[in-house]
Amino acid sequence: MQQRKPEDTPQQVRLSGRLFDGHTSNSHSATLIVCEQGSVRFESTELGTSGCHWSDLNISPRIGSSARYLDLPNGFRFESNANDQIDQLTRQFDGDNPQGWIHFLESKLRFVIISVCAVMLFVWWGVQYGLPGLAKQVAFQLPVSTNQQIARHTLETLDRYVFDESSLDSKQSDRITLQFEHLVSLRDDEFEYRLHLRDGGKVGANAFALPSGDIIITDQLVTLAGNDAELEAVMAHELGHVNQRHGLRTVLQSSALPLLLISITGDMATASTLLAALPTILVESHYSRGFELEADLFAKTLLIEQGKDPQHLVTMLKRLSGEPDDQPPAWLSSHPATSERIKQLNDG
Repeated sequence: MQQRKPEDTPQQVRLSGRLFDGHTSNSHSATLIVCEQGSVRFESTELGTSGCHWSDLNISPRIGSSARYLDLPNGFRFESNANDQIDQLTRQFDGDNPQGWIHFLESKLRFVIISVCAVMLFVWWGVQYGLPGLAKQVAFQLPVSTNQQIARHTLETLDRYVFDESSLDSKQSDRITLQFEHLVSLRDDEFEYRLHLRDGGKVGANAFALPSGDIIITDQLVTLAGNDAELEAVMAHELGHVNQRHGLRTVLQSSALPLLLISITGDMATASTLLAALPTILVESHYSRGFELEADLFAKTLLIEQGKDPQHLVTMLKRLSGEPDDQPPAWLSSHPATSERIKQLNDG
């Protein structure tokens, strides 16, 4: 028999690493030997020898300089840091590596920077437009009866911890209530609007709109109003918050996970639980700039429809912004810049 010469010995690639038996977390020193035909043999002093073909291996993608995993059909796993050699063997026996683009992208600084910027842009878009858009869709899908159920105990909670009984005389209260009833008499949006006069206490001159259609006006705001027409303009503004579901949308936007659950499953129990914090949000949070401008536009349209002058709202805004106190009234401080609001009310 002719003796094989050393140069006739098949070329081999040897990779050092650790071998796992697939049953325990213990690893063992091992060597992976790949012949030029693609046959693979693992040699381990503890686990013995095991063989297969390169194409039978399940190879993890390359991520930076982290170790790669090569899974065998028998459940063994080989771990090695020889990434370049593994890539070369993959190209040799499997052709182009479909997962190679991952390493290509993460190894290039410019692509890393682009990826980070893309993630930041996506997060900004989600906060700025995605969540508000989804919150609006969910809020308008909920029936009015759900809004009323959600806010059923809100006024009771506010009366217990925030407000006191109104100190306005009955004649003034009746006049304001009659004015409010006339303002909402032509509304056909299914809400049951009700006016509640309260002493605002530490809250001061303010107005609140509950999702149910309940409007709260404090005695302090009544005192600040120059006349009933200006107070009526504020009421119209608060009706806009109800009609456009601003209270509900504010809570939904602040709770991304429950919002997604409601939008996907339609689970109203989740909505009720989420809005248990509504009283705190109404008192301590401010509507967004877009919500306030939207409510102003609603008030302008409503007043014009009833033959009222929307300039009364402009006058009220100017009056509030011109108060001599260092701090403006709470109702105004929670709103966008007065000049921006007045410009919108005067346009058209």
